[in-house]
Amino acid sequence: MKYSTFLHVAREAWVLLMPLALIGVLLSMSMTSAWPWVVAGGLCALVALLSRDTDRIVPPQALGLVVPVDGTIVHRRECHDPYLDRAAIRLSIRINRYGVYYLRAPCEGTLMEIKTPRGAHHAEQASWIRTDEFDDIVMVVSEGSLLGQRPCNAGFGQRVGQGRRCGMRRLARRLDLYVPVNSRIDVKLQQKVRAGSDVLATMVHNASNLDVSS
Repeated sequence: MKYSTFLHVAREAWVLLMPLALIGVLLSMSMTSAWPWVVAGGLCALVALLSRDTDRIVPPQALGLVVPVDGTIVHRRECHDPYLDRAAIRLSIRINRYGVYYLRAPCEGTLMEIKTPRGAHHAEQASWIRTDEFDDIVMVVSEGSLLGQRPCNAGFGQRVGQGRRCGMRRLARRLDLYVPVNSRIDVKLQQKVRAGSDVLATMVHNASNLDVSS
């Protein structure tokens, strides 16, 4: 699925922007007060601000995991991945509401089907990507809602590209990534990160345990 913008605003938002602008114009023509136009204009500006999206330059790191959304790192620790039943490192990002609207795929790979394991919450808002090197990355919205979609809103078996737009953040507030336990973590707690241009971690093959404690 291809995601694009018009005037740096997500196309999904124009479905709301156009009626708002039209209502403002019609009310202003039928009323002497300018308040309807002011209110409609303010709402349009707010929607445009919350749904803006700009292109990002993806760093040339084949094994790097690119940040999927603008925000702040709030968790960085080894844990149990309930989705794939494995040891992993969980990286959590508190999403910047005024950041880019589209989510970016952290790596290139194939979307796999996630079963709903016992104890795994928000499985309906999770995406599992398997890289060509057979590294498994799970991306899940743990707070907020994607309104029925997954972070990577494409069919199982389809490919996603590193740093490419893959879904919409909508009402999401926090996003978690479960990465291989031997990955090298390239971010610190409370670090502000930019979607599609910063690197969260680097996948390491045949490496021993790395220290990820905060």
